[in-house]
Amino acid sequence: MSAPSWQALLLGRLQQFKRYPPDAQARNQQGVAYLRFTMDRKGRVLTFRLEKSSGYALLDEEALALIQRAQPLPVPPPAVPGDPLELVVPIEFFLKNRW
Repeated sequence: MSAPSWQALLLGRLQQFKRYPPDAQARNQQGVAYLRFTMDRKGRVLTFRLEKSSGYALLDEEALALIQRAQPLPVPPPAVPGDPLELVVPIEFFLKNRW
């Protein structure tokens, strides 16, 4: 089995720090916020903004807060070009079925 890719490590790190806002859960708010950010080669986030809204302010605010909590991000391998690197990642908020 191969080692996880840097992209998988990065998404895993973001997932680890994601919190589903309780008020959004209570209102059954679901969606995907797209987060654009730049990072240096040491994993520090330099800039970040919402690329596309989830449609809900609470979820969008959490996506912006999460990128700050998750620092430092996994360091990109030498094969990944750019300094700084610019990425757009989906931050998914979906409720599990409550059966």
